[in-house]
Parts: sequence; structure tokens; C-alpha cells
Amino acid sequence: MWSLSPLLAAVLLSVACDSTSGASVEVEKLPDLKPNLPAVPTLPPPPFPIQHPDSSYSLFGLRKRIKTTMDTDVDMTGYVVETYAPPECPEGKVCPPARAPHVYLADTKGETDTSKRVLLVGYAENQKAIDETVIEKKKGKYKEPDPESGMLPIPTDLFPGAKVKVKARFARVSGSGFAQSDGLLDYRGHTTIEPPTEVYEPAPIAKAGKKKKKR
Repeated sequence: MWSLSPLLAAVLLSVACDSTSGASVEVEKLPDLKPNLPAVPTLPPPPFPIQHPDSSYSLFGLRKRIKTTMDTDVDMTGYVVETYAPPECPEGKVCPPARAPHVYLADTKGETDTSKRVLLVGYAENQKAIDETVIEKKKGKYKEPDPESGMLPIPTDLFPGAKVKVKARFARVSGSGFAQSDGLLDYRGHTTIEPPTEVYEPAPIAKAGKKKKKR
């Protein structure tokens, strides 16, 4: 048998008394850590809806969903912001042929940023056809093509300021040879929501007269 020394016995007795006396051991609490993170940024809403309440696309929406809208027939609502005007050819000079009629549409009236515009083509072969239609309508002589013929009426109100809902083929190349890498609209018809703010007046169409015989 072994025996405890008086000193060791006194130490063990003191520890035993402290553990059973109910005295609490004070523990130092560290301060709460608060992570220093940047504030969550507020993302701005999209500038335009993908689609309007009537299910027609905005130009923003057409390009936002370009993987599904490209090479399909679509409806797009927007404003006419620019209409092509053939340059005048001075009398007696030979000028290059004018380009086929075309306009630019955008989501905002009067948009000047060319990257936020889309080309609309294929609604008339030349400016003369548009001018003749405008004059015939003013005289009340215009007759729209028979729907069964497959021909589309020539529009006479695709001028700046007009708000229109266009039916078109969204593609990169049109049937008439126009091309735009981020897509263009090949005309299939339209509805005018707001009339143009610019009034178009075609030049009078000269009639071929008989030449006078020289005496």
C-alpha cells in the first residue's frame, strides 16, 4: 500500500472543495465580430419590357432573346426615328441608283444612338412607288391590292414620329439584300398606333408630254 504525502493530500482536498462549492469560473467573452462587407448593389430595372402587354416585342426584347427571335416572324412595337430619302440627282447628270426605301425603328421616340435602332426594309421597291401611292390616296383613287394576290399595300406613314406595330421577319439579311449583324426587320405589314409628326409631301410626278414639232 502506498500513502499520499501530507502536501499532496492538502492540494487534492482544496481542488475537491472548489469543485463542489458551486463557485463559477469567470470566462472572458470576446466581442462579436461583424463582417465588413460592401452593400448589396441595387440593379437597375431593364430599360424596356421584353414584350408589351399585347405580346409584341420591344427592340430591346428582340435582341435580348435573339437566340429564339432570330429567323422568325415577330411583332415589334416602336417608333420611326429616321426615313431614308433618296438624294436628288442634278438634271443632266448620271447618278448611282437610289437605295430601296427603308426606315429605322427604336424603342424611344427620336432615338439618336444608332446601336439602339433597327432597320425595317422590304415594304416598297422604290420611292416612286411610295410617292404615287401617297398622291393616289390624297385623290381618293388608291385601291389596296387583293389579299389573295399576296401583295402588301405600300405604306405611306412610315415617317419620323410614328409609333407602329410591325409584323416582320427578324433576320440578319433581308430578301432585298440589306444586312445588319444584330438583326433587321423584313416587312410583312404594320398597324399605326400614333401618326407621324412629320408630314411627307412627295414632289409632283411629271407627266410625259408630247414633243412639239419644229417648224
